[in-house]
Amino acid sequence: MDKWVELGVAWLPFLLLIGAWLWFSRRNGMQARGSSGATLIELYEQQVAETRRMNGLLERIALSMEKREPPRGSA
Repeated sequence: MDKWVELGVAWLPFLLLIGAWLWFSRRNGMQARGSSGATLIELYEQQVAETRRMNGLLERIALSMEKREPPRGSA
């Protein structure tokens, strides 16, 4: 039983540090605001929308390039 107490005492500061870090990150993380005043969640949603728009454009470019490519014949 003494070994468990020693182990608990040895790890206690480390666990308290992790707990404090998690508490601060949850408290401030989702409410953090960028320079534009938007929350991180809003910025993330904007990034996802822009990525989807860019993927659509890239797909259109790829399709038009496939249509222009002449068929490859056997040599």
